[in-house]
Amino acid sequence: METANLEQAQVSYNQGLAHLKSGNLDAVIECFREALLLNPNFAEVHNTIGLIQFQIEKYENAIQLFNNALAMNPNFAEAYNNRGLARSKICHKSEYSQVIEDYTKAIALNPKLIQAYLNRADTYKNLTGDNPAAILDYNQVISLDPNCLSAYINRANICFLSGELEKSLFDLEKALSLDADCAEAYCGRGTVRFHLGNIEGAKKDLFKAFGLYEVRGNMIYCAFTRSLIMELFRDHEVYKDLFGVESRIVKSKK
Repeated sequence: METANLEQAQVSYNQGLAHLKSGNLDAVIECFREALLLNPNFAEVHNTIGLIQFQIEKYENAIQLFNNALAMNPNFAEAYNNRGLARSKICHKSEYSQVIEDYTKAIALNPKLIQAYLNRADTYKNLTGDNPAAILDYNQVISLDPNCLSAYINRANICFLSGELEKSLFDLEKALSLDADCAEAYCGRGTVRFHLGNIEGAKKDLFKAFGLYEVRGNMIYCAFTRSLIMELFRDHEVYKDLFGVESRIVKSKK
């Protein structure tokens, strides 16, 4: 294939990415179509279209596009990672090993691909229940990116479930040093503090989480935090405080 065609295909692809950022999908399609006419084996185009399909929850289409990208470039680490993520959305539990295999291949090809470690860790934690393996991956993420908020929160959750409360507290406080408005970290730290006997600290954190979730408009997590407060604190005064916060929220919306 002529070098000029490959160079022009890259130009068209880059233009398509720029249009994608601005939300002009018609222009994206046109640019990507031109790129593929110039270079039919342009794996990055198939991968990017796969990501678009993933975003609109057409997971089977996304998987096929990632397959195409990998057929064109078997060393495409990001495509393995993306296929694993798409597979995780629709696969049966008997196929979880394939999801993990995709992430593992991505990591083998690019040992610094943080998202693949995160996705594999989340799969271990949320799908297969292999928490020790998840911890190892979260550790690796943190070694590559010491400011990765989600890695600290997820590792803290595993430590809490395994009874390692001080380790869980350490990770949650690190998360809050990275994001002082992280509702998930306040909720987690409040729960850990309660089990460590810091009742006032626990109440303060959980009410803080409740307020942050409300500001976000996340009513599901508002309800979860409310039920957690009601469960942990069998105290009439705490209930009065909670109802007072809820009353102020209602009044502020009128």
